[in-house]
Amino acid sequence: MTFTDVASPTTHLIAPGEPGEFADPLSAINAVGEFLSPSGWLMKLAELEMGKDPVKWCQSWLAGDWAAFARCAETWRNLGRSCDALARNIGAGVTRVDGTWQGNAADAALHYFDVLRRNLEEMRDSLYAMGDEYQLISQSVSATGQALGECVGLILDALITASIAVAAGTAGGWTGCGAAMGYALGAVEAQVILKEWERMTALVNAAQVVMNTSCASIGRFGGQIAAGLGSFPLPRTSYDHPAV
Repeated sequence: MTFTDVASPTTHLIAPGEPGEFADPLSAINAVGEFLSPSGWLMKLAELEMGKDPVKWCQSWLAGDWAAFARCAETWRNLGRSCDALARNIGAGVTRVDGTWQGNAADAALHYFDVLRRNLEEMRDSLYAMGDEYQLISQSVSATGQALGECVGLILDALITASIAVAAGTAGGWTGCGAAMGYALGAVEAQVILKEWERMTALVNAAQVVMNTSCASIGRFGGQIAAGLGSFPLPRTSYDHPAV
């Protein structure tokens, strides 16, 4: 009896490509940082207003090779696809043997391979789920980085506007009215800065919740994979046909 594989497990054991729907979370922050490099005094003003440099704060929170982390999602899925291919091949073989081999030995062999097939399918599902969690974390961090970049950009705009307003108010202080208008506008921009800082902390906290939840799921799926490896059926003894 000949067996022909219906799937090729090894074709899925390849390096992952570049992650789709993913942008470097630091790209927007670094762009602002590069823009500010000639005029670092603006971030000094931000530190006076918020207690810390928002660019450095974002860079420290988003540090890491998140593109590599995102590629891990595809790696887990590739392993799942390989397990699926193995399960399909075993299932096809079981179906073929079941139609031609009868008796106690056949029943034992078919049961063994059917359990092995189910274990592979369970591992496939756990690997797919692991990939989903890695993708969720990487996309959450990516989106958070882009949103933080927008916040820092608005803070920068407010700092520039406030600086100009205060400078204009000081220069026109002899009129009284000019000074009042300049300082009032500066106060409005200060409120914008604090509002964006509050939004930044909320964004980071939300991303942290997603990360913590997904990490707990990853731990659970990892436990399932380890348990699955330990429960793969192994023949108790080698088969010794009495007529051979």
